[in-house]
Amino acid sequence: MSASVNEQTPSTPNLTSYPDPLKQAIEDVMLILSYAAERGINVPPEITQQLVQAKFLEQSNGWTPEAETQFWTAYNAISQIIRPVTTDSLRAATDTLQPTYFLFRLLGIKTYRSSSPAQNAVRRYTWMGLFWVVLMLSIQIYSLIGNTLMNNIASINQKMLVLEDEIARLSMLTGETVILQTTQKNTNLDELTSDLQSSVELLSNWLTPINAVILRDKYYKKELLKEDKIKNLRPEERISLMKKVQQVAQYPLLIASLYILPLLYGLLGAFAFVLRKLTEDTRRMVYTKESDLKYILRIHLGALAGLAVGLFFVPEDTSITLPISLSPLAVAFLTGYSVEFFFSALDRIISMVSKNSENRLNDETTNARP
Repeated sequence: MSASVNEQTPSTPNLTSYPDPLKQAIEDVMLILSYAAERGINVPPEITQQLVQAKFLEQSNGWTPEAETQFWTAYNAISQIIRPVTTDSLRAATDTLQPTYFLFRLLGIKTYRSSSPAQNAVRRYTWMGLFWVVLMLSIQIYSLIGNTLMNNIASINQKMLVLEDEIARLSMLTGETVILQTTQKNTNLDELTSDLQSSVELLSNWLTPINAVILRDKYYKKELLKEDKIKNLRPEERISLMKKVQQVAQYPLLIASLYILPLLYGLLGAFAFVLRKLTEDTRRMVYTKESDLKYILRIHLGALAGLAVGLFFVPEDTSITLPISLSPLAVAFLTGYSVEFFFSALDRIISMVSKNSENRLNDETTNARP
């Protein structure tokens, strides 16, 4: 009785909560052998035999130290053969059943589709890129409309100044021809004034989102721009109102052109690089879930580089020689696409500046010696 008790009292540690690396390795090896067979990769028969034998040893629980040693040696050899493909990238390219879109789950519809993590990554980055493209185009079209209206107002103002000078010059002359010319020019001036009022009103409508959300009618009242009210304003009040509308419109255009659009173009350049790299990685079957970390960092760096272009790139600076004529937005896109080139150029500039400062300091120290 005591003997049976003594046999039952020794307890062994519970290892069921720990994953079995050998069992996982055998599953990975079967995946590697399947990939090598599909791609026609030449694997030595002795390696294949040892790996297949390990599967049956696992099923029969017939492992010996020698057999396990041979298995890990063969595993290392076949991993070298299929490089740069790894078991992680093969698992990422393997289709599994996954729940469908969030909308179906929200409606309580449980459906599944066959997809792999690599396909999910392509789909995810594609939709993210399309979202930022739509946002960029919306902001750029909005800015283009405002910029066109501003240029139109500036052009009309310039024409009105020329007509006013000509009318003032004709007022000092006499004769029927002069009277006819003055009448015609006054008519043209009235037409330009009407066009100017229409353009300013359109510009005010363009400013409606900004005026309603940010400015809240602090600088001008939009109601004053209506045709029945603008005629009741004195000329100096009308001119002051138009100048206020133009001044207010300059700020969102400046912010969009210097900050928002360069950042978005840098972001799009980074997305273009990520999608191109993702296409190559999925084709070569080297994409892994850890690759997302590199892609996300690349996107952040692209946005940062694009913003830096908006801050430091001055298009009027003719001292900068480029192989072709590029706008700041094109430079922001190229910078976001190739952040390595941008940051390596910054490193070279910093190195040159620090080296010049060090040489200057050495020269001053040398000259200061008696």
